[in-house]
Amino acid sequence: MDAALRVAHARQSVDYLNVASLVIFIFDYFQTLDLEIDYVWKSKGFTGKALFFLNRYPPFVDVPLTVYYYLNGGVSSRTCSILDSVTIWMTSFGIAMSEVILLLRTYALWGRNRIILVILTTLLVGIYITVIVILTIFIRSVKYGNPPLPIISGCYDVEGSDILFVVFVLLLLNETIVFTLTMWVGVKRYRHAHNPLVVVLYRDGILFFGLIFAISCSYILVLTVGPEEFYDILNTFQRVMHSILASHIILHVRETAATGTDDSVEMSTSLTIRVSEYT
Repeated sequence: MDAALRVAHARQSVDYLNVASLVIFIFDYFQTLDLEIDYVWKSKGFTGKALFFLNRYPPFVDVPLTVYYYLNGGVSSRTCSILDSVTIWMTSFGIAMSEVILLLRTYALWGRNRIILVILTTLLVGIYITVIVILTIFIRSVKYGNPPLPIISGCYDVEGSDILFVVFVLLLLNETIVFTLTMWVGVKRYRHAHNPLVVVLYRDGILFFGLIFAISCSYILVLTVGPEEFYDILNTFQRVMHSILASHIILHVRETAATGTDDSVEMSTSLTIRVSEYT
């Protein structure tokens, strides 16, 4: 019974954080909706707008589905399997869009350097091919059964591969490389720049990397040495934070570019044009 109660308490913590993640996402959406209307909806460019929408709006589908997956009662194992597959693939797609936004931002900061574009694109494609294989293995390995206590609601998996932590290691690797390239070009080219756009890019970039690094490391620790009952505790939170932080990068870049930069500095003007085109 002690083990069953431990599972129930852990599952409750997972449920709370999933619901909290959904609330955070919705709150942030309405907090930044005015910026989105002004700088995305009314914009004329296609690439940045498409990336923004693909990053911003899928969580309105997959995050509620994840909450339903954990809170619903009386559904079949088949339904649980479908819900799990849909949320996993949508989450992976959403995080991939966030990574593409980071890639294009870094490419723009490097002055559209094609070598950087090829390196980052090859890395991202290679990582996501591997991620697809790993997620396929994981989804096929999951089996569902009855929870140890009737008070535990939602789908309850009783079997599954522990390979999932590799996905987060790969994502962490990609984001570390992107962050390193961003900081390198910042020190090399922009350390004496006073352009507000540079400040925004590095402020948001450091915030993105810092938070995602902390979440990913925590998740890897949970998946490798933590209790099995907590394996899913950070999944939805990480997905939401990827979407929020990547959206903020685009919104802040566009807001800063629209309010003007130091036009007396040629570098500042060209940087604004380059980054605005890709976000």
